[in-house]
Amino acid sequence: MSNINPNIRWKKSVVSKVVGNTLYQSIPFTWLLPKAEELAKKHDGPVVAGGPAVNLMGAPWAKTPKRVPKELGSVLQLHNTLATFTTRGCPNRCRFCAVPKIEGRFVELRNYVPAPIVCDNNLGAATRGHFKRVIDSLRDFQWTDFNQGLDASLFTDWHADQIARLRRPMVRFAFDSLSEESDVADALAIARKAGLKHFGVYVLIGFRDTPETAKYRLEKVREWGIRPNPMRFQPLDTLKKNSYVAAGWTDRLLRDMVRYYSCLRWLGNIPFEQYDRSITNRKTK
Repeated sequence: MSNINPNIRWKKSVVSKVVGNTLYQSIPFTWLLPKAEELAKKHDGPVVAGGPAVNLMGAPWAKTPKRVPKELGSVLQLHNTLATFTTRGCPNRCRFCAVPKIEGRFVELRNYVPAPIVCDNNLGAATRGHFKRVIDSLRDFQWTDFNQGLDASLFTDWHADQIARLRRPMVRFAFDSLSEESDVADALAIARKAGLKHFGVYVLIGFRDTPETAKYRLEKVREWGIRPNPMRFQPLDTLKKNSYVAAGWTDRLLRDMVRYYSCLRWLGNIPFEQYDRSITNRKTK
């Protein structure tokens, strides 16, 4: 089943649509800015650009949107009809994260449209009243995915019991540094005690860590009975995806670690040290 508005044209994740003579673009990632500019130059007419990448770095070839035509829908927000935000911003100011720069202070939204993919950056930071209203609004869906992850350090028995009222909830956490190990372990234990069964753990690699500590975190998630989701660090101003290589790393090691731990369904019986990158090269290009 397609979740995307069929009237929106996708160009490698740059969303674009022409309304009248104006080209509207939504650009989620900074490394897509060169592609968006290329598309804009081919358009004979005005261009309006929005999205997280524009909020971070701007789009000199385009205007920033002040008012979006109703017929455009939410194309400038990279619209997915199954996704929603019930809050914006995050009280944490993680140095690798763009959210504080593009969304500002943490706020609870009163007039959100309920949808099963919850994209809040830190829903656990909301008041209990808001959190409960969100859970109540999601109870009719056959499944729910807290897609951006919940803050493990804020996760309590109360939050777990609220989520347990939903049908087939997917609960995700982030394990971004070694200092978070106990918080994530405790959050998973709380969630399991409440009867939750479906989990994901994002693991940031290549940011102020070493290959050894990154591998430790990835393997620890496996010990917890979960396939980790490795996330290679991207600088907030990068114009080329996967171009940054931190001290102590190599580009090949970063790529291999992401490929291997993203494919544990097939490679789980092979130690990382014996991994042959040719197995997954074709699948992950």
